[in-house]
Amino acid sequence: MNINTMIVCDTCGAETHCRIGMSNRRFQPLSFLCEGCGVAIEIDIKDMGGSALRNAKEIPFERDSIGKNNRFFIDLHLDFPIWSQTYVMGRTPYLVASGMVDKDKIFINGIPAVEIFRIRLDFLNHFGERFNEVKQLLKLYSRSNKELFRRKAVEFLEEEHTNSLAPQDINALLYTVLSRVTLAFLEEETVREVSSRYPEIIIHLAQTHREKLDEFYNYIKETGFLNGLQRDCLSLYGRIFELELYLRPAIFLDFCSGQESKKSSAKISKLGFDTCKDMYKDLSEVVGRQLALVAGINNLIHRGDHNAFLPSKDGPALSSLDKFANKVLSEKLKYLDDCWYKLDDGLLDTDIRNSIAHHTFEFNDLTQMITCYPSKEGLRQENKIEINFLTFMRMILIQFREMHYLHHLIKALYYYEYLIINR
Repeated sequence: MNINTMIVCDTCGAETHCRIGMSNRRFQPLSFLCEGCGVAIEIDIKDMGGSALRNAKEIPFERDSIGKNNRFFIDLHLDFPIWSQTYVMGRTPYLVASGMVDKDKIFINGIPAVEIFRIRLDFLNHFGERFNEVKQLLKLYSRSNKELFRRKAVEFLEEEHTNSLAPQDINALLYTVLSRVTLAFLEEETVREVSSRYPEIIIHLAQTHREKLDEFYNYIKETGFLNGLQRDCLSLYGRIFELELYLRPAIFLDFCSGQESKKSSAKISKLGFDTCKDMYKDLSEVVGRQLALVAGINNLIHRGDHNAFLPSKDGPALSSLDKFANKVLSEKLKYLDDCWYKLDDGLLDTDIRNSIAHHTFEFNDLTQMITCYPSKEGLRQENKIEINFLTFMRMILIQFREMHYLHHLIKALYYYEYLIINR
């Protein structure tokens, strides 16, 4: 469904023909810049019907007047990047988006990419309205009353589950909840791959380096590192839904490469950007800590000891996993030699990450541009990196996926305790 409307800017009087593609989200806050004066015009659509305007007024729409030289045009759709700036009859946001899908992704396992995207959005809408419930449920897991967690999780899932409070069964219930609430954000094949591969690696190490694997596991458990890391991971799942409005077009880019430079139709408030920025920082921190697990297992695979690092090209070998944990992310990567786990390239832009972490950046909510100043240049700040908001949201999505995939490694390590060490 599409709505054509004519809007007059309150500031300069410029007229803009808006073609709005309807999302399946109940509330749709949209925004664009008036091309006449640069003022942000905001459109709020609720329940696929009435809309509220700020900084502009709606005037009668006359189809015969489309294309008049003194009028501007914009396509808006909450779920897709802004593709076009000129009106072409029939080239609606949805149809343009369908045509932008990569040739090798038009069908995935026999299902059209746009249908997979629609299904993801349905999950996003469903759990997006329940994100506070997700937050509270995941907090219960870390507390002592496992029966309360079990009962609330079964209610949340609306399906039968064992009454057992055995650690392995509670763990299975937790990851059933997580797999359900993350369906909108993840690529299903990758989840299947990592959830089967990690146990295979740990079983192999148990067969070849059992004593050293137990030593590694006991260390990360007794120090509280593993429990604390899992708790921090769980805190991020409810929060990701606070960003769902901005993540929609970023998720669509799974099917459509090279379009990160486009704008988003969503209204981006300063508070909304701050929420995204804080999520990015916290995801970076958690993924950086998860790499200690990757490094420990990598050392076990190659050298039979979780503390046995190779020298890096910049210096001698680290003496322990503790030393590795103290390194910043860019330094940690140097010590993951021939690593069994391949990080997504989207995680490796340390300049942007450091700028966000240390507040050496500027965000322009009108142009949707983020300007990062990664170098220490005193007052000048001449060297800069510019990315747009959609690129930033894509980076957050990739980081969230990486955190979730490595969270499956935490699950596999706990199962090693429950099913092998404890027996």
